[in-house]
Amino acid sequence: MKIYAEIYPSSNINKLKDYIKDMEEFDGFDIPDNPLGYPTMPPELVGYIIRDYYNSKEIIMNQRLIDINELKLRSIIKAAKAINSSMIFTLGDNPVYGNRVNDLKSEDALKIGLSRNVRSGLIISFKKNKTDIEKRLKSDASMFLCVNFNSVTLLDNIETERLIPYIIIGTNKNMEILERIKQPYIKIEKLHEYIELLNCYNLYGVLLSVPGDKKSLLETLNYM
Repeated sequence: MKIYAEIYPSSNINKLKDYIKDMEEFDGFDIPDNPLGYPTMPPELVGYIIRDYYNSKEIIMNQRLIDINELKLRSIIKAAKAINSSMIFTLGDNPVYGNRVNDLKSEDALKIGLSRNVRSGLIISFKKNKTDIEKRLKSDASMFLCVNFNSVTLLDNIETERLIPYIIIGTNKNMEILERIKQPYIKIEKLHEYIELLNCYNLYGVLLSVPGDKKSLLETLNYM
């Protein structure tokens, strides 16, 4: 099971480089795209910076579709291929600035990505019922990023080989943020126990995120 770190696309490139240099022990990295609809550096730029340090580690670029048309998507897929990055497609939250484009569905983007020989995946929300989850699992996606994941028992009796549960980690520093975003999380002290449970399933990997506490993300591997 691979351990991925979520890299927030900070606009300070020098600080971002210093941060990435300290993350050698992770198996790979996931880069969100304009999280919550706020503008950030594009994932392909952050992915390029990561690739400059780590030639063989896996990079996954998340790509919002609500903001772009097919031409822009195909351009981004070319960038992903150039830096040997995988992609995960999602509609995304409403943009804080500008209007929705709504040119593509996630399934359409997946087909384009796969046709260009880019490892491409989709989001699965575990708020959905099991029938909807199983329907999405029938797609040709290379991987699935699992959000709203609040119990390992949700993995029982489903295909898990392509799943990457998104694990939000709570620390003393970021509890106020976690209360605001209202998503399931695990306290960092319980991370080892939680990972042990996940190891019972044949997962593609897990994605670790520590919103608002970059230092603790670097320390998560000490708890595993």
